[in-house]
Amino acid sequence: MGASGSSPSLPGGGTEGYHVLRVQEGSPGHKAGLEAFFDFIVAVGNTRLQNEDNEVLKELLKNSVEKPVKMAVFSTKTKSTRDVTIVPGSTWGGQGLLGVSIRFCSFDGANQNVWHILEVQPHSPASIAGLRAFSDYIIGAETVLSDAEDLFTLVESHEGRPLKLYVYNVETDSCREISLTPNSAWGGEGSLGCGIGYGYLHRIPTRQSAKPMPSLISPPLPPFPPVPAMMAPQPAAPVTVSLHVPGHPPLSVPLTPVAVESSPETAPAHAQPAPEASSQLNTSETPSPERADVSK
Repeated sequence: MGASGSSPSLPGGGTEGYHVLRVQEGSPGHKAGLEAFFDFIVAVGNTRLQNEDNEVLKELLKNSVEKPVKMAVFSTKTKSTRDVTIVPGSTWGGQGLLGVSIRFCSFDGANQNVWHILEVQPHSPASIAGLRAFSDYIIGAETVLSDAEDLFTLVESHEGRPLKLYVYNVETDSCREISLTPNSAWGGEGSLGCGIGYGYLHRIPTRQSAKPMPSLISPPLPPFPPVPAMMAPQPAAPVTVSLHVPGHPPLSVPLTPVAVESSPETAPAHAQPAPEASSQLNTSETPSPERADVSK
């Protein structure tokens, strides 16, 4: 998520609140728009929740059953505080008055303390617990995890015993609770059978960066207009040639040029009128001796 910015300005100060780890579908918390992992409940009504006194929170909620109550919620995603109205109740069909799992802790840098699940080996304790490779992030446990080694120390201390962990999945954008039993004798490497990454390169991506990137490919160009078919050769207009013989009236001879088709590979051929003129002279009439002398 990146490094946390400056602490927000909250009524009563402080950087603590109840971290919303899970929101049940259809619960009062779900209807109020609480967002798992990113939201912290910092105040109920006019009471600032600055210490881990669950009895105070429980008393505030019991006094507001089936009645709307205003809560101040800080989001580590937007770095801002908003007011939500929630109606605690016991008849909505699930567990708890709010239908959320919460844990009191500091939200200053909370998004940095996550453990990224990498490879998950088949039949391992991690696989049996339902951990999903590359999309799951361990975000907490029933005890506060504030350092890279805290999770590994906790796992070692629960060898052979169930360990409850809170896990966030980036694909479903939801948090869930899992029960994981470390077992060094499961038949593979480690006591969990999965790879775990921690640090800057293994933090939860923001939703903005998780969205599909816009296409960098330009839209296809419109199709070219159809190329008109080559025009069929048109018959050439007839040409009239006048022959002048001294001492005789002029003689007009019509000539019809021959149209020659051209191909893309060759240049257009030019019609040769001379043979056609000779043909016209030979077929139209018999030349006189004078005209014969001219043609020689």
